[in-house]
Amino acid sequence: MRLMRWEENMLSSAKSITNIYEEFIKDNRLQDRLAIRQTVEELDKGHNVILKAPTGYGKTTLTKVLANAVDLGYFARVIHVLPLRAIVQDLYEKLKADSEKGVIKTKSIAAQDMDFSDSPFFMQKVTVTTLDTFILNLFKLPAVEMGKVFQNFGAHYELPRGMIYSSLVIFDEFHLLGEEGRPLTAGLSAVKSLTDAGVPVIVMSATIDKGLESLIKKYGRDFATVEAKDFSIERKITVKKIREEEVLSDVLKEYSEGKRVLVVFNTRVGAISFYKALKDKGLNPVLIHSKFNREDRRVLVQKVLKERLVVSTQVIEAGIDTSFDVLITEAAPASNLIQRAGRVARYGGYGEVHVFPFSGKVYDKEEVQEVWESLDRGLPELKEKEYHVDNILLSDLTTIDHSVFADSITAKNLYTSVCNIVRETSIIMGFPRGEYNSEKAIPLTEKEAMEALKKNGAVKDGKEITDYKPSTNVCLQLDLLMKGIDGVIITGYNKEIGGII
Repeated sequence: MRLMRWEENMLSSAKSITNIYEEFIKDNRLQDRLAIRQTVEELDKGHNVILKAPTGYGKTTLTKVLANAVDLGYFARVIHVLPLRAIVQDLYEKLKADSEKGVIKTKSIAAQDMDFSDSPFFMQKVTVTTLDTFILNLFKLPAVEMGKVFQNFGAHYELPRGMIYSSLVIFDEFHLLGEEGRPLTAGLSAVKSLTDAGVPVIVMSATIDKGLESLIKKYGRDFATVEAKDFSIERKITVKKIREEEVLSDVLKEYSEGKRVLVVFNTRVGAISFYKALKDKGLNPVLIHSKFNREDRRVLVQKVLKERLVVSTQVIEAGIDTSFDVLITEAAPASNLIQRAGRVARYGGYGEVHVFPFSGKVYDKEEVQEVWESLDRGLPELKEKEYHVDNILLSDLTTIDHSVFADSITAKNLYTSVCNIVRETSIIMGFPRGEYNSEKAIPLTEKEAMEALKKNGAVKDGKEITDYKPSTNVCLQLDLLMKGIDGVIITGYNKEIGGII
């Protein structure tokens, strides 16, 4: 039987990861969380872990404990992978603050995604990153050198892979990968490659159903499931359905009573429209969605933590640790509603969830209808879903990882054939005119970028260009990479509304 790397470290030390956890909660006067304790105990046994714990449970305590294990030499580093760029910076700032206070012993903490880079090859002791960035680095397309690869220059692809394969890897909010085929396939490919090599892996979420759990165990090795059943805060949530025409009056009523109110729409268009309606009523809500640039998003996340009235899309579902008295939300699949409801009475007490009818966009109509019909009985239960895995893509990624003959050119060829190995749609950076740096850019789909390109032009080397003509034989994202073009120019962006695309 193979001896796992972290088991070897344990044999040479009297202190286990469980001991480090016990010291951590004692030193910081934290409540002992049974599921986190069980998770580190499974790590001590050499197992990988699926951690199923409700929102507000304190799962990020695990990252902090493991950061201290890194400091003591149990792992070379910890890489915390999140599905959304919007929440990477929030966790990064929290970990940095804990490092400054001495809660986390190491000062070597970084964030890395497709438009922010302070650990380009994952060399820091603790790195928070996105699935996109992690997958590209794992499968021999280092994110910071994508342009070089697609312009037929070399890439240091084994450097980030070396860092990854000497790490413990946490996949957080893994349920969000199940909403599309390709992200799920990429995530499972990573789980397979890492666990095949003996890299310790933790997959965690509040909403991993039996179907997703089975897939993780099918493609990954040595997984134990830990489910939190000790969440003892007193929390009562009532659920009711309201009509679409009641949403505005409902929000105004709850807000006027001094309550903290969160309103969630499934689409950005719906959120922006409702935000404007609230402004017309003389209110000053916070609006947050996926089309804000990094600089403005940081400010907005801080406002979301403090203000009494917030309008959002599904970006609120993961990683933002704050509590509201009332959630007024568009109907959505069970996992999404459970995550949204996790922002209500998060630390205990009484909360309300008001659900209005589905607009018919983003999610499967039949799935949402089934949830809508169940709401008279309270919040929906998580049911086993059917998930689509692209087995050809999974096989291709596994081959790239395992074969010494596969290099960044091989990975580039695969990327070219599917346009994007991590997402169903390509992501292209859109720059407001005159502001041509990554802090000011927002992500665009291929269709959005093509429209903006026709109207406004492109950006190369930080300068506006007007003579770029996209090729017709590859997708726009790849054409931009191959020609060294940063992105396209957008109009209509502002700090209050974000990108209106």
